[in-house]
Amino acid sequence: MNNAAARLELCELILSLIERKRIESGDERLGENIERVVLETHFHELEREILQNPGALEPWLIRRRRGEA
Repeated sequence: MNNAAARLELCELILSLIERKRIESGDERLGENIERVVLETHFHELEREILQNPGALEPWLIRRRRGEA
């Protein structure tokens, strides 16, 4: 298993654990910050991989200059 697949599996396990603990505790917001960090980190990794090797997506990508929103 490559690193990306291992990280994705780990993220899935973390998010599943958070969801299970939410159900057990009845607290919908339990682990909210951890969940946000896990998801944002994963999306940033995917974005970085796509920009480094866009493949067939390249015609649809738009480059942004640093500092632009």
